[in-house]
Amino acid sequence: MSMERKNCDSEVLLRGLRQGDERAFRILFEEFYTALCLFATRFLGDSEAAADVVQEAFLKYWDRHTDFDNYYKIKSFFYVVVRHACLNRIRDQHVNVEIVEDMAIDSDEFFQTRVMEEEAYRVFYRTIDHLPQQMRTVIYYALEGLKNAEIAQKMGVSENAVHAYKKEAYKRLKESMKDYYYLFEFLFLYFLYS
Repeated sequence: MSMERKNCDSEVLLRGLRQGDERAFRILFEEFYTALCLFATRFLGDSEAAADVVQEAFLKYWDRHTDFDNYYKIKSFFYVVVRHACLNRIRDQHVNVEIVEDMAIDSDEFFQTRVMEEEAYRVFYRTIDHLPQQMRTVIYYALEGLKNAEIAQKMGVSENAVHAYKKEAYKRLKESMKDYYYLFEFLFLYFLYS
């Protein structure tokens, strides 16, 4: 997808959001919910509490949806609201955390690293979802840690077919994510060595 197309789509979405369009809100929710939940879980260590925090963030956004004139401000709003809500929950629970760990969680570096990781996750999986079905299936199985032989058996295809699907999928992912090269390299190294 070209940058012009992305900008056009973002502008249409933003207009819908400012007008209170529920379909636009649903698109925004689907775009960020999972990544924000992962982000919150990193702080809280509890996926249910993280989901609560993220849902509260979306409610706060909806109460102020007319205030945002830029898609990136919305994204920043979500991450900042979720971060603060997580830190408040940690403090309110009087969790016995060593001072060093507490300072690390509260630091800007920790925050920026987590935002980058979750943004990479969001972009990567959105890109995978646009692959043809067979390639998408191969990539999802590979991400689950299955070897080519296991993937071939599950899909009822040859190992050579799995290898070809993977090769073409990586090529397409690299092309689709060229505007996010810094995220792609991060993800490629992460999945290569994990």
